Amino acid sequence: MQTVISSDILKVKIDSFGAELHSIKDYNDTEYLWQADERVWKRHAPVLFPFVCNTASGKYTVEGKEYSLSNHGFARDSEFELLFSKESSAEFYLGYSDDTLKRYPYKFGLYVNYALDGGKLKITYTAENKDDNDIFFFIGGHPAFRCPVSPRESFSDYTVVYEKNERIVQSRSDGSEAAILNDGNKIPVSHELFAHDVFMKSRPESSWIALVSKSHDYKVKLHFDNKGCIAVWSSWFEDRDRTEAAQFVCLEPWSSAPVYCDNEEELTKMPSAVRLSPSEKYAFSFTIEIG
Repeated sequence: MQTVISSDILKVKIDSFGAELHSIKDYNDTEYLWQADERVWKRHAPVLFPFVCNTASGKYTVEGKEYSLSNHGFARDSEFELLFSKESSAEFYLGYSDDTLKRYPYKFGLYVNYALDGGKLKITYTAENKDDNDIFFFIGGHPAFRCPVSPRESFSDYTVVYEKNERIVQSRSDGSEAAILNDGNKIPVSHELFAHDVFMKSRPESSWIALVSKSHDYKVKLHFDNKGCIAVWSSWFEDRDRTEAAQFVCLEPWSSAPVYCDNEEELTKMPSAVRLSPSEKYAFSFTIEIG
């Protein structure tokens, strides 16, 4: 089921499956969100919970008992309940079930709220501990923005811009590292940039990141809590045609460094995991600004 909210500047569409953002359009009918392609990447902007990424083995333990989660957790593949829908806001809910307890042994509630204010869309994920014990989790966003926005442009006409100068080093599968950014704030976009997967920065100096065109005034800016982690990703394949079809860049705000960075399979010992006491709530939010 899809829900539409709007402001005087933007129209937004959200699907109850995954509580996933499906469309961000302005009133010129310009679409800013990637519209999915099974050949390349079938999602638009999945909600990541209770993991961001995964362990190397795809398995983890809680107090010694083994469990398994798919990459980025199960929220993105779950049907949410629509709690309310107003003109400019909507909220969705996912609760624990017998099925989730088999894969993630904690009782939780997850609320996903979308609120429009002019050209800004604020997205808030709120995790609630409904268990008798502390729970541990990771949470984050994964919105994919069209790149290019206009058919008259190319992928390489765009630049990723950070608010402040950063040093960003990418770890690669062969054990090597490469400096993506060295005390600078602009990264030219190319498909080759993503040949070694995601690049990210934990606790950056910046509190926003933008995808900016060289040829027109359209840009997408994402505001986030810089006590967490910000990642940038797009699909890359050995098949050049598939890579060229990946006309999007993901700007991904996460609560912390992803699961695999902790090099630990016991969830309660992962230093980057959010720890939440019984009956407490944890809110994680970010804002997408168009224009």
